[in-house]
Amino acid sequence: MGCCKEKDPAKAAVWHALNYYAFEDASFLAERLFLENKGCETLYLLATCYYRQGRVAEAYDLLKKSHSTTPKCRLLFAQCCLKLNKLSEGEQIIVNTSTDGSLVAIENSITSEFQEISGICLSTLATIYRRCHRLEHAVYFYRASLKRNPYLWSSYANLCQAGEKDSPDEYFKTTNCPSFVVQTSSPGALSDVTNDMNLVNPGDKIYQTYTPKCTFGQVLAHSTPISSNNNNQISSSVHCTPDQMRDHITNHRDRVVEEDNPCSTPGSALRKQGDPFSSNKVRRSSRLMTSGRNMKSKENDRKAGNKAQRTGPSIIGDAFKKSSTKDKSILSKRNPNMIISSIMSLFAQIGHAYQSLCQYECKKALQLFNKLPKNHYSSGWVLSQCARALYEMTEYTQAARIYQSVHQNESSRCSDLTFYGTCLWYTQREVELSALANEMLEANKNSPETWCAVGNCFSLQKEHETAIKFFERSVLVDPEFAYGYTLLGHEYSFIDELDDAMNCYRHAVRIDPRHYNAWYGIGQIYFKQEKHDLALCHFRKAQSINQSNAAIMAHIAVVLNAMKKHKEALKVLTKALEQHPKHPLCKFHKASTLLCLEKCDSALGELDELEAITPTESLIYFLKAKIHRKMGNSHLAMMHFSWAMDLDPQGSNNHIKEAIDKHYQPDELSAENT
Repeated sequence: MGCCKEKDPAKAAVWHALNYYAFEDASFLAERLFLENKGCETLYLLATCYYRQGRVAEAYDLLKKSHSTTPKCRLLFAQCCLKLNKLSEGEQIIVNTSTDGSLVAIENSITSEFQEISGICLSTLATIYRRCHRLEHAVYFYRASLKRNPYLWSSYANLCQAGEKDSPDEYFKTTNCPSFVVQTSSPGALSDVTNDMNLVNPGDKIYQTYTPKCTFGQVLAHSTPISSNNNNQISSSVHCTPDQMRDHITNHRDRVVEEDNPCSTPGSALRKQGDPFSSNKVRRSSRLMTSGRNMKSKENDRKAGNKAQRTGPSIIGDAFKKSSTKDKSILSKRNPNMIISSIMSLFAQIGHAYQSLCQYECKKALQLFNKLPKNHYSSGWVLSQCARALYEMTEYTQAARIYQSVHQNESSRCSDLTFYGTCLWYTQREVELSALANEMLEANKNSPETWCAVGNCFSLQKEHETAIKFFERSVLVDPEFAYGYTLLGHEYSFIDELDDAMNCYRHAVRIDPRHYNAWYGIGQIYFKQEKHDLALCHFRKAQSINQSNAAIMAHIAVVLNAMKKHKEALKVLTKALEQHPKHPLCKFHKASTLLCLEKCDSALGELDELEAITPTESLIYFLKAKIHRKMGNSHLAMMHFSWAMDLDPQGSNNHIKEAIDKHYQPDELSAENT
């Protein structure tokens, strides 16, 4: 497509301007050419200029009026329809109406008509079907596109996000590479291949990626307990090498495996808005839990010999070494097939890690990302995926530090910082969250993640009406941004606008059926309305998507207790604690459930363990007081009631205590109180 292959000098001048970003000049010249000769080639050239310049509506109108049937014009028209949300027109221009309508027939028709661009065309059609919520069709055509062009990473990413478990090894292999890449019969063709791939020697400066500025040593050494009054800020970053960063993540991952994800702070984990054990002081209900730790970091006790040794030479770099000649500076003399094979191997390696992350197998995902070559591991995208894994494991402090490193090195990157503001929200870091919101506003006001960060900032300051306005702006910027609708639903739920919250959650799951946060939010609304069967159904739907989330299991137990199914609730909590032995929310609900079953000694044992984890949580002492009162220990009951009042003098947890009285008392104790 470059000007070097264009015989017409005028058209070559247009492509030259496009290739070097002179879009306005390219459009002006292309208009002149089109007016001189209104053919398919000049039409495609002008529409391409409009599209690249951001004038998508003009490109759409031009192509629609022309009724061109050439493959390139049809594909470009479909891309315009996708941008303008004219999905039915996009489907019609790609799909041949003469086919019998079966998926196989459509695929064969597209392959024969679009030929070398059929992979991209199939991927475009799959995206149209995904946006139309026809997921079966979308999955089929994403798979078909990968079989024809394995360089289409977004197709595999969309498969993973849809919950599919296709092995990346099935798609990312050299035999699937399209002919325009593997045909290297002549020196000129080889030169074109290498120029298009834009690869350089590993030793060249341009090949080196940035160096993260935040070490995981800081993450672990400064991992302090976080409570509602913790104002410590994320410490200033220092430079580290990618190997050091990965060493620290390896150690952190091992610690998580060893400790089975120790839990968050007392106040944060137990105070959940919308849950009968929620507090207005911490995050709204659908934010499943907070991170902070009251346990000492064990990193200082680890010996240097226990650190995983990070080797990880560049995969592509190895290919250069194996195929090198005496003149190592001339890329065109190297074996391109070896390079392609190495790239496919790298894609497969990243694919395994990303698939694990999308299946919420977060520990496994961290291990696989940690095995990537150092130059790829230290990239902003990979580090953001590691931060996302830690976020899903409720390691909010550590996730925030990685996000901070990415943001400092790539300040204009917004798309991968979706959960950065949420991590800062959970850890109650108002100053950092405010700074992040301002920096993202300066970087990109057209990113939905930017407005979510601003909304989180106001939500943390209890200005919920203002937060709602900014979350609404995030979904206006990108109507397909499911997480924006979920955050908007959280805010509406917090101010008890349940109908509006329900609409937001439903819109989120309509966009992304695997968005478990929204299913969880719907369950919380039904629980508030005391529709326990519906609440349980939606909580279990959320659990079916993310089976390792202990907070979801805790809320399933809450509903079961409200339905007087205490033994079933105890089984759920026991299973949750097997996976997360020190999860405070699960331990608290287990103690409450044991009280319902009149197993007071066992309940006190659970609360003693929980007190060691979160010693400043007033609800622990409140529940202990109730147990001692039931056991007839009046003096101990009064003592624990007094401690609970000292820790919560303003009564901010009164509504939670009322919920405990309502859902967790045996029948005879309830009759006694009345």
